[in-house]
Amino acid sequence: MRKTDNIRGRLYRWFTSLRTSVYLFALLTVFYIVGTIFPQGVDTESYRQAGGRFIGAVELLGLLDIFHTPLFYLVAILLLVNLTVCTWERFQGVRRRAWRESPDVERTYSFALSCQETEEVLEEFMKKNRFRPVSRDEATITVEKGIYYRYLTLLYHAGIVVCFVGFFLTGFFVKEGLLVLKPGEPVAIESRMMPEIRGWLAKEGPPPFSIQLDEFRTEYILSRKLNYPEDGLSRLAMALGWQDITYTDEERYYPKDWFSSLRILDGGTTAVEKTIQVNDPLRYRGYTFYQVGFEERLKLKMDDKVFTVTTNKKKKIDELDRTIIFTGFRRGTLFRPDGTVEELHPFVTIKELTEDGKKRPVGRLHLGESIEIGGKSLYFEGFEETSILSYRYDPGVWLLWYAGFSVFGLMALRCLGRWYMLRFRIEKKEGRTLLTVRIHSRGLMADAQRVSGLLSAHLERFTG
Repeated sequence: MRKTDNIRGRLYRWFTSLRTSVYLFALLTVFYIVGTIFPQGVDTESYRQAGGRFIGAVELLGLLDIFHTPLFYLVAILLLVNLTVCTWERFQGVRRRAWRESPDVERTYSFALSCQETEEVLEEFMKKNRFRPVSRDEATITVEKGIYYRYLTLLYHAGIVVCFVGFFLTGFFVKEGLLVLKPGEPVAIESRMMPEIRGWLAKEGPPPFSIQLDEFRTEYILSRKLNYPEDGLSRLAMALGWQDITYTDEERYYPKDWFSSLRILDGGTTAVEKTIQVNDPLRYRGYTFYQVGFEERLKLKMDDKVFTVTTNKKKKIDELDRTIIFTGFRRGTLFRPDGTVEELHPFVTIKELTEDGKKRPVGRLHLGESIEIGGKSLYFEGFEETSILSYRYDPGVWLLWYAGFSVFGLMALRCLGRWYMLRFRIEKKEGRTLLTVRIHSRGLMADAQRVSGLLSAHLERFTG
């Protein structure tokens, strides 16, 4: 029995040790470094094709999904236990209000007053400087000011424990993937462009609702290319304002924002409608949908042959024996510098890839029009825009959000705030009253010497 108690005691002391926390945090740091070096969430075959090395070790240790390995969870659980036990220890200290540290300031005063009169003088000082009583016995009075620093320590330790609970909720139940939406087509919440990231306990299959894209649109701002001088002296003159800044006549359309008008279909009816944009997602039943990108496909026609191309990708057109790149597809709302707004007639910029790898401009092709390339007519028949969304189901994110900010706030208050504890001991000696004052303080803004000076100034007229 004694041996069992000894093992329990050692284990408990190990979990309450600051050294244990440092070791566990160091192990987690190693995991984070490995997770930064090796790509996460990809399969081994993709890693091998990308030129990855140490394939055997990567597969054995699960380095491509390091944050879902049993070893990572073990270290995280040990750290959670360590923080929980430390929080309990802090709670016991707060409950006992134990204090064994040496005071920051200790002074003794001698009075020609009775003990009762000395207490009245101290009560006047405490009321004037807003100190509140903590404890009192026959010879000692204890008061404090500010938030007891051990309360703050206890609270931010508890906040860290809550953060870890959020970590585990995320690790066990998270679901994350990408969706490709076409206008008017409801889509189940199943990842399309990448394998779905799923926690150990996450439910398989999509949730019982679907999402539909009603419209995808883009807003642009108009800009012109700067006539940038080639010689250094002219550039310097422009920078110093000695030479006017001029622009070319070429108009450029820069994307200002992307918008996806979405609706959630639940039980055959529309549950939610929202137009999302970058950093303004749609949330429904624990899922969050973010705008992350888009794809554009053009329907073209040449010699009665219809074909489809994806913008910004090279396309070898056999009829021309040339490689063409369709860049800069523009459709949406244009905001001009003079404040006017107009709707763009869809067009695409065409460039030819030359033998030396350069891109030679061919021209702009508008919807419903043709352009001559190599003696042949290329007709712009239609287009299709798809919106790419990322989705994430994460039941632990709110705990992490609130607990994380609380921890940083409490730690800042603990470090920067002011807390004082004053202990007064009153005793009679050789016909005079002796007052011994011990001042404890915590926080960067605390100044025990200042409080001591205020007390001395208050007691000055009574000392002798």
